[in-house]
Amino acid sequence: MSASQAPELLQAFYTRLSRRYGAPGVCLIDFPGRWMVFRTSDLAAGMERALIDVEPPQDHSTEDLAELESRAAFAVGEGHDATLVVMNRIHRASAPPVLTLSMWNLEHPVALTGDIELDAAGTPVRIGLPDALPRS
Repeated sequence: MSASQAPELLQAFYTRLSRRYGAPGVCLIDFPGRWMVFRTSDLAAGMERALIDVEPPQDHSTEDLAELESRAAFAVGEGHDATLVVMNRIHRASAPPVLTLSMWNLEHPVALTGDIELDAAGTPVRIGLPDALPRS
């Protein structure tokens, strides 16, 4: 795996979460978003238990995300990697609303980001493929 690709575990986790939130019958009209932290080794072992699971702050900033990363490192414990997930529902003026889904490991330089397109009622209509982006 090159430094420009996301780890396979992260790709598999993105697929699971996007299918879960993009499944038929899901309604995200009032979904406030989620910021979650997982121990990467737990995900590798098939345990999907969030150590942190909170609603994002209103109008969050890069400082808020830096604080989340700091809390994540503490929550997973010394010697463990953290996987962070940031989901936000975004209203767009000239396009349908979307649920953005971004995730990354603290110990890897590449993040995955994608979206789930929603209709006006908050029902998922299309799951986008994720892009691998360098973390800054």
